[in-house]
Amino acid sequence: MLKKRFFSIFISLVITMLLISSISIMAQEETIKIGVVGPRTGPAAATGVAFEEGIELALDYINTTKGGILGKKVEVIFEDTGGVPEKAASAIEKLITRDKVSIVVGESHSSCALAEIEIANRYEVPFIIAEAWVDEVTSKGYKWIFRAGPCNSGVVDNIIQWIVAEDFKKIMIVAENTDWGLGIKKLSEEGLQKEGIPYNSIITAVESQEYYTELNKIIDYAPDLILAYIYGFGVHDFIAQAYEVGLSPANALILEGAGPPSLWPEFWENVGEAGELECFVSAMHSKVELTEVAKRFREDYVKKFNREPTDYKSRSIYNVLLIAADAIERAGSTDGEEIVKALEETELEVASGVVKFGLEPGTVKYHQWQPPMLIIQWQNREQIVVFPKEAATGELKRGK
Repeated sequence: MLKKRFFSIFISLVITMLLISSISIMAQEETIKIGVVGPRTGPAAATGVAFEEGIELALDYINTTKGGILGKKVEVIFEDTGGVPEKAASAIEKLITRDKVSIVVGESHSSCALAEIEIANRYEVPFIIAEAWVDEVTSKGYKWIFRAGPCNSGVVDNIIQWIVAEDFKKIMIVAENTDWGLGIKKLSEEGLQKEGIPYNSIITAVESQEYYTELNKIIDYAPDLILAYIYGFGVHDFIAQAYEVGLSPANALILEGAGPPSLWPEFWENVGEAGELECFVSAMHSKVELTEVAKRFREDYVKKFNREPTDYKSRSIYNVLLIAADAIERAGSTDGEEIVKALEETELEVASGVVKFGLEPGTVKYHQWQPPMLIIQWQNREQIVVFPKEAATGELKRGK
């Protein structure tokens, strides 16, 4: 009798555990999971903050305004890369194998992206890059990899057009020794050579904080424009020291070729007066709204955070989340093959324009969409768009 009672209790416990397990599985299936990779720690942790803001706004729109996708809410799982390729590879593998995400988006470091695309390609999971610019992200031709953000080739084309339009005579390129820095340096050299514009180049260590040796070489070369391909707080040090030695902006303007470091909250604290007349590339400006989605993004951002958006990477992650959600909705499924097919047929208005991925295999344009890029100059601590002319809010000012 006692054995029967214990047996009944045992069976009841097993059934209860099975029910709990079934309920847990059902709960997991009630959301569609999208993974995000990017730096929440390390020198570019500010990008992680921008990503978090964009994720919050995208989820508000997808889940609240639209009511989710395929009848389910979207859940975002954000893994920190720290800007380190090995950590980035582990992060995306965790999202795919443990969290079972349907698609991954994000990234802002080229070296991390190059590690991540190998993992996504191996596991055959769609991955949309937001802000890693190195051309090889798409030129490798991986079926599972897309980029809805700048690539080095597209950014350099824009910079060279600006250099020609403003009639700069002599260029110095200062590039960090990273995948992004060396890649954009090479493309810039090729573009300047094609236009017949004299240039010289210096490669600097990514961890540098002092640039006086490089600055002495630049002074000897006497350029009227410096292309600073240095990411993170290092470019703040470069700008401040160039001002200290009397080089910029008095004798040469600086174009910061990454963009966000010129918009980080620490910028003016770190550079002081040296920031006046500094130029930088950006995909966003409060007075240049190319789509209705851009207007909605800004209004929603101000409403939620009580300030204007400054770091355009908040909008970049917002864009790729909208693209991912749209592709899953049109695919009618979370199956990777179907999502890829839907992405290839994308024609979606986002905050930066209308997304349509290139399909030219064997080129950087494969699965690439290049948003319009602006060149902005700080004038009296106000952002003035100086290029392209059709989007300009003012004229370029020079130090002399």
